Amino acid sequence: MAQRTAVKSVYGDTPRRLKLLTAALALLGLLLGLISALGLTRDSASLSSLKSRTTEVSATGELYYRLNDMDAQAANLLLVGYHPARGFSVPTSVNAAASFNAYNTDRSAADADLELIAENPSLSSQAKALLDSLGSYEADVADAFYVDQQAATGQQPATPPAEALAEYETASAILHGSMLPASSQIAATDGQEVDSSYSSDHSAMSLFGYAVLVLGLIAVAALMLGNHYYARRFRRRLSWLSAGAIVALVTGLLGLSTQLTAADHLHVAKHEAYDSIYALDRAQAVSDDANADESRWLLENRGPELQTSFLQKVAEVGGAGRGGYLGTELDNITFPGEGQAATAAAQAFDTYLQDDKRIRSDANGGELAAAVALDIGTAPGQSNADFNAYMAALGRVIQINTAQFDAAVDSGVGASAWAELVIGGLLLLAFVLQAGHLRLREYQ
Repeated sequence: MAQRTAVKSVYGDTPRRLKLLTAALALLGLLLGLISALGLTRDSASLSSLKSRTTEVSATGELYYRLNDMDAQAANLLLVGYHPARGFSVPTSVNAAASFNAYNTDRSAADADLELIAENPSLSSQAKALLDSLGSYEADVADAFYVDQQAATGQQPATPPAEALAEYETASAILHGSMLPASSQIAATDGQEVDSSYSSDHSAMSLFGYAVLVLGLIAVAALMLGNHYYARRFRRRLSWLSAGAIVALVTGLLGLSTQLTAADHLHVAKHEAYDSIYALDRAQAVSDDANADESRWLLENRGPELQTSFLQKVAEVGGAGRGGYLGTELDNITFPGEGQAATAAAQAFDTYLQDDKRIRSDANGGELAAAVALDIGTAPGQSNADFNAYMAALGRVIQINTAQFDAAVDSGVGASAWAELVIGGLLLLAFVLQAGHLRLREYQ
């Protein structure tokens, strides 16, 4: 008797119990809706963050490429000179003026990349330091260009004025000694942050999905118990709580499906598309670095250290078997047309390497003019033409993956079931409140 009195003092009479039951079930429904909404909000933020972060990562990768290409264009300019000797034919697209214009384009792009990278607080100090070094590099290169431009006519291939070559070597030492390693570190740090964010976001999506399912099942059980109470107390086998249980079950299952679908889109965007884009961007940058080493080798007295540097970068891109950046891409073929495009890029890279062997053979055989002509040549079968074809082939693979990346992100954002969530939440609350209202009215 004392126990029943204590229970009654807590729960009160039947109307009070009905109100408490209705309030508890409504609160559970609101909690289910809140967790579902938080999951969907997190999904959208995660996918949008991945897209914005990859834009920054693209800037860090492009910075490495632009810095390398600046050096390659500077080397190419000094290879042919402003005043080439009579009889040495230089294609208009790679003469001194064209190389100078390409150098300036790269310089502007590098400045823009550094400004974007500096917006990230964790990278701003590195970006500012790089910007200072870039100023020193540009000053030395400008001096090299000026000296070469003021030199007498009749410059032989790969024989710029000694002062111009000295200025360029000073600048190139700055670039390869500090700027490129710093740029590479920025790209690596940024890439690691993307990997870490992806791991956290992917786990959170799955966790929210199962949390919504569990809450949905708890809501189903609570609603069915409430319906049982109504049946026992009011002799009503079915009530609106039964309909609410169906809505709660559907909401839980839909929440799980939506979250797992979002996680799948995130996986496609990150692992299947972005990872390929990252590897291919690095392949472009390092390939251009190797190409610059090739020109520098011709320009700087063909020292063994530059040939070794070239071969190391070639290995970084192609590697043995399926190693290197190209191997990473070939092991991650997932989209229509990607396999053919990646294979074509690998074959184009091999064609370029065959040109390099011919260049070195000519130069080592005393045919320096022929080596330079092959190096700067823009006709099919010549190094510049084959290198540009290879870079274009890489670009096509990047385009395929970029399109799939954008599609995956957009699909993930579009898959959010906000309308279904709102409708389900309103129906659940309506059914709970209606069931309580009817029982209260009946009791009275």
